[in-house]
Amino acid sequence: MALYPIFLKLEGRKVLVVGGGNIAEEKLEGVLRSATDVTVVSPRISPRIAQWAAQGLLKHEETEYQAGMARHFFLVIGATESEAVNRAVYQDAQQAGALGNAVDDPAYCDYYTPSVVSRGEFQIAISTGGQSPALAQQVRKNLERQYGPEFGPFAEWLGRMRTTLRHVLPAGERRKQLLHLIALCRPKSFVSE
Repeated sequence: MALYPIFLKLEGRKVLVVGGGNIAEEKLEGVLRSATDVTVVSPRISPRIAQWAAQGLLKHEETEYQAGMARHFFLVIGATESEAVNRAVYQDAQQAGALGNAVDDPAYCDYYTPSVVSRGEFQIAISTGGQSPALAQQVRKNLERQYGPEFGPFAEWLGRMRTTLRHVLPAGERRKQLLHLIALCRPKSFVSE
């Protein structure tokens, strides 16, 4: 089945991550980039997750996952070392009408988390449809070398230029061509000026 690639706006939406170890930590890194209402359910959490909780970036419920906990969440991730627990979390999410993901178990996922090159608002997402996260990670590493940190401020500058041109030029082919021409600028020369 073909996947529909999207970038979700998670600000103000409730996100649940079940698990407190390395797997959950890895998933939380991506979630915390945009989510503002994150709950972690796990009897124990890693020092890094504890630090995020202390910083107020997430709430920690120090308990085992129980059926029904996925209710009222928009996005639910089963990120424990137990396939059975992750599958139960996914099925609970389904019953609650939430988007669910049992980590590393493609049959029990409504979505797959891509490998991401992130340079501020400029992001490149790579997916293999859950077939080979290792391949997606290798491609990401190559793209990180090709698209360095200068692309973050460059994308912000392009956004300001787009806003300006939308006020100055009417919609149409001329404005579109000019925006494409500006996007061809080399960000390294832009940053060094």
